[in-house]
Amino acid sequence: MAQSVIEALLKSKIGLDANSIGAEAIASAIYQRMADCGITDIANYLGKLQVSSHEWEALIDSVIVPETWFFREPESFAFLKHYVLSEWLPKNPQGVLRVLSVPCATGEEPYSIAIALLEAGLNPTNIHIDAVDISNKCLVKAQRAIYHQYSFRSNSRSFQESYFQPTEAGYHLCEQVRCMVNFLNDNFADPAFLADTPLYDVVFCRNLLIYFDLTTKERTIQTLERLLSPEGLLFVGHAEAWLLFKTQLVSVRQHSAVVHRKSKAAENVRKNHHQSSETRLHTSNNIDVLSRRQLPKKNHSKFAAQERLNVTSQKPISPKDLKVNLLETVRALADRGRLNEAVKLCNDYLNQNQVSTEGYLLLGQVQQAMSENERAAQSFQKAIYLQPTHQEALTHLALLKEHQGDVDNANLLWQRIHRLTKDIAVISPVQYT
Repeated sequence: MAQSVIEALLKSKIGLDANSIGAEAIASAIYQRMADCGITDIANYLGKLQVSSHEWEALIDSVIVPETWFFREPESFAFLKHYVLSEWLPKNPQGVLRVLSVPCATGEEPYSIAIALLEAGLNPTNIHIDAVDISNKCLVKAQRAIYHQYSFRSNSRSFQESYFQPTEAGYHLCEQVRCMVNFLNDNFADPAFLADTPLYDVVFCRNLLIYFDLTTKERTIQTLERLLSPEGLLFVGHAEAWLLFKTQLVSVRQHSAVVHRKSKAAENVRKNHHQSSETRLHTSNNIDVLSRRQLPKKNHSKFAAQERLNVTSQKPISPKDLKVNLLETVRALADRGRLNEAVKLCNDYLNQNQVSTEGYLLLGQVQQAMSENERAAQSFQKAIYLQPTHQEALTHLALLKEHQGDVDNANLLWQRIHRLTKDIAVISPVQYT
């Protein structure tokens, strides 16, 4: 009971959907905080949480898992540089480019933005970067600006040599870049978030919306619309693009970065660029052919249907007997119709392996077999967040959207799949901009 109250508090205060990270992960964070406080009864911990702002902040720090590194998804920063040089700078030769990074976590993203803009040729006096996060612990690390090798993974290291000084504590970012970023502590789920702030030309808000409940998603999208200047750019995560379809934010067609532009005439743009009903029907028929070639029929799940949960004569399955890893045990349970056990074991695995693409994909498949479609969609979105080019996760999510009647967002996902698939004839995509 007390845990459900804490989950409700997290939802009301920071918009966190417990299903997005799993009740087990929240429970693990709660019990770790109880141990740190020397509290053994969860009801007593709830009482402390309700009167202590310090403990509330500590719980948030335990629940959120900042996953970031320098120049993550480098195509986004390449597009930012192109936009600044080709469009913004010619129109604003003496202006100040205003950029927002939220959530900024431990600072790698806003500092990457600053470096990208410097390398585009902008003067620091013409750049204003606000970086916002709900975690004071993350902000302290960001302002310290000392990083270890893990923060430089999957990147060309030339910028590391140019902007960082090796020290015994780690790689220390140069003062010029540190001074370009203004760090702020604020709650994006608050309707008054940055209410009195001038508009931004560019906003990076990547991989945050997927953790919010539906009401907070809708409210924060409205906040993003409010914060963006006319024609301003919004960068989001691959798993979040579908959330912006029916908004003022119109997709910008380019290669890999997920970019949207604020437009007062967004609805007219969509109408002008949508296919005719005849062309859309032709595209849908082609998509049906593709889906039949790629996935099994029926509910597109590898697992037994929900009614097979009634099986009671099965003996417990031991990972040692199967001689396979934990995820294979989950698959074996699911194949035998023991879906509740499979979900529990998969969540146990993900609590210890929070960046496992295959784990979230498998969890989504099991949840879909149980007809828990909303939870399945969230699991597939997490898999896509961790690996944006994962075709199986994209395909499962696209089929799920079609099943739910969300044809527009399903088509957006199919377009991404078509661009990733080289051995299947290319289907002409629907143009949205």
